[in-house]
Amino acid sequence: MQLRQGFLRLTLAATLAGILTACGPVREETTPTDPDIARAAQLLQAQDYLGASALYRQLATRSSGSEAVAYLFSAAEASLKGNDFATAQAITGQLAQAALDSQQAFRLMLLQAELAMAQNRFDQALRDLTANPPAAQINPLLQQRYLRDLADAYRLNGNLLEAANSLQKLDSMLLDPAQRLEVQSEILRSLAMLNELVLNNLQPSPPGISGGWMQLALLVKKYGDDPEAMQQQLAIWRTENPDHPALPELLSDYQARLQATITRAAHIAVLLPQSGPYAGAADALRDGIMASLFALPADKRPQLRFYDSSDTNELWPLYSQAVAEGAEMIIGPLQKDAVVQLARAGELPVPVLALNQVQTDSIPPLNLFMFSLSPEDEARQAAERIWLDGLRRPVLFVPDGDWGSRIANAFNQRWQSLSGEGIEHRGYDDQSSDYSAAITTLLHLDRSEARHQQVQRWLGERVEFEPRRREDIDAIFIAARPRQAQSFPPQLAFHRAMDLPLYATSHAWTGELSEQQLADMRGMMLADIPLMVADEERAQLASALPAIAGPLVRLYAMGMDAMTLVPHLNRLQSSTFESLDGHTGNLFMDPENRVLRQTVWLRLGKPPRILGYAARLDLQQPLQQLAPEQQPLSPADQGAPVSGSAPPPGNS
Repeated sequence: MQLRQGFLRLTLAATLAGILTACGPVREETTPTDPDIARAAQLLQAQDYLGASALYRQLATRSSGSEAVAYLFSAAEASLKGNDFATAQAITGQLAQAALDSQQAFRLMLLQAELAMAQNRFDQALRDLTANPPAAQINPLLQQRYLRDLADAYRLNGNLLEAANSLQKLDSMLLDPAQRLEVQSEILRSLAMLNELVLNNLQPSPPGISGGWMQLALLVKKYGDDPEAMQQQLAIWRTENPDHPALPELLSDYQARLQATITRAAHIAVLLPQSGPYAGAADALRDGIMASLFALPADKRPQLRFYDSSDTNELWPLYSQAVAEGAEMIIGPLQKDAVVQLARAGELPVPVLALNQVQTDSIPPLNLFMFSLSPEDEARQAAERIWLDGLRRPVLFVPDGDWGSRIANAFNQRWQSLSGEGIEHRGYDDQSSDYSAAITTLLHLDRSEARHQQVQRWLGERVEFEPRRREDIDAIFIAARPRQAQSFPPQLAFHRAMDLPLYATSHAWTGELSEQQLADMRGMMLADIPLMVADEERAQLASALPAIAGPLVRLYAMGMDAMTLVPHLNRLQSSTFESLDGHTGNLFMDPENRVLRQTVWLRLGKPPRILGYAARLDLQQPLQQLAPEQQPLSPADQGAPVSGSAPPPGNS
């Protein structure tokens, strides 16, 4: 039984795949005599969910009482699995009007919560589930389905700890060792996606079963790539937790899989420019790489050789030279045009971790990985955060030019994928300090003034007037550097928008706020790298690298993470559910081999309030978008009955 498939059952797609399994015994149906009943079951087996739904709806119209209700449940669940949310919504409306017993009412609540998650209404699903825990008399299979749904809802709302707690309760209900191994793998992976600092800070006292799981996740994160140390630490853990329910084979299976994807390089080449406009950024990256290197035990440090990649026209001779001189892995280049050359190469004899991201019209080599502090990633995360905060009508202010357009496009694309709707944005002149024109236009204050002027013309006299902004927006997102970011809040307040929550990218601050900046920017929310708010660790690093306290701190952190990533690239490539704690965020990889970052959200103040990591909404993939090997097990595969049958380089 594949552990990856087990963990994917945490996703919404897998929840829907398991819907029919959990509901089979709940149906109240007479002995099947209508041939359409068998045909509907066959359509489900063939994954023709919409066809099955239509047939179940026909069966419902030819039935009455509890039998009709059972067919409607099967139709709704098949529609949901087939991503026909409108039909599922309509059927749940019918069911809500029917006379349901306690089991059916609970099943309907689960169905409505699953539909809410499918429509990205994660907060609504969590509210419904937490407000309606199962009573003791509820069918055990429905209780298990409830705990899976609850774990999904917590995870999709960014609460991995409570997701793991829900799975622990599910584990306690299961008897089959194979099913328990799946669920326990999900528990461990959920907790392993949390940052080490978070796991340490949330340790309960006494630890109990939950604390034991958290300790186990910490061991996996710290020693997963060192089998000998891992065995020693596991022996200690087992002595301290003799009654813990973790299965003996859980860690052996997990570690075997981990070792199969860890790839160490004895000789690494680093391609960075030593002159030109990118030299300063390259120096910071180089220092970060060296800091990460010397953090390794002496006997585990790879050989590093640096190459000057200032002239991108010489990229291929430089790459070939590095390979000829024994490089097993290459970090760099930094410049985008150099990365484009690699992306169009077709094949690369030695893997590359490029320090920038590009888009091309060709398929990049399988062993080209791209890592950057992309503002587009921050824009997408801001869209997700605003959505998770329950806000549905944001507007954007971005600077005129390419950088602002890229941020606006990334935010808008992500917002459309969440809501199905586009958003409005307005460009502003970042060389000016007055953004009134952009603000009045986007907030429709200019229209209010135009109406005032028209009324005065009609009346032929002066009319007292106070302009009113539009009322159909509930949040503002800005892309701005520190000077512009400081100017926006007071100008928004002047234009009667001070009540709207304000979000920004990390570019809005340098990690510290002057008294005046604090007065103007207090309450602004933004996402940044963990190192920016890890004061103690940053102070320790500053003792060896004094410049790390300066404006290039994010690039130092990126250099440290680039070095740390090298042995884990294949592991991250194996699944989007694998992650790595980094100084720039929790690192994971998308299907295009881009290393993405889960960053820390802050509310600016003195000191900034750490709001925590945002949810990984990329884990909520539609079933049809998963690769075949990532597809969750169908009910038949599970052996279960089927119910119903110019910004700084690297940050540019």
